[in-house]
Amino acid sequence: MKTTLKRTVGVILIALVLSSCSQKQENSISEMLKDPSQQEKVLALMTEDHDLGKKYIGKMMNNDHATGMMVDELVRAAANDTILAGKLSTMITKYPELMVLTNHHFMPIIASDEHLSDTFCDHALEHDNIAKSMCQKMNDKEGMEPCH
Repeated sequence: MKTTLKRTVGVILIALVLSSCSQKQENSISEMLKDPSQQEKVLALMTEDHDLGKKYIGKMMNNDHATGMMVDELVRAAANDTILAGKLSTMITKYPELMVLTNHHFMPIIASDEHLSDTFCDHALEHDNIAKSMCQKMNDKEGMEPCH
C-alpha cells in the first residue's frame, strides 16, 4: 500500500512538473518573440531553412487571412519591381489554368478602362498569332465586325 501511494504521488508530481515546464516554455517563447531582435532571428531562420520555410508557407496557405496578405504583398512588390514582376509572370505562364483564371478576372477590368483596353489591344496586336486568332473569332461570331 505504501509503495503504491509513493508511486502515485511520484507520478502526480512528475506530471505537475512537466506541465508547469511546458507552460513556462510556451510563455517564454511568446515573451521572447516580443523582442524585435529575437523576431528577426526567428524570421531569418525560417527564411534560410528550406524545410522550415516550406512548413511555414504551408501553414500560411491554409489560412485565408495569411494567403490574402501574401498575395497583396506579392502584387504590391511586383508592381514596383520588374524582376519580381517577370518572375511572377513566368510562374503564371507555367500553369495554364492559372493563366486562364487570371485572364478571366482581368478582362472585365480591362474592358471597363479605355486606357487598359487600348494597351491590351496594342499588346495583343503585336503578336500575329493572337491577332489572327482574335480576328477569326470575330468573323465566326454573329454581331461582331469582321477584321480588315
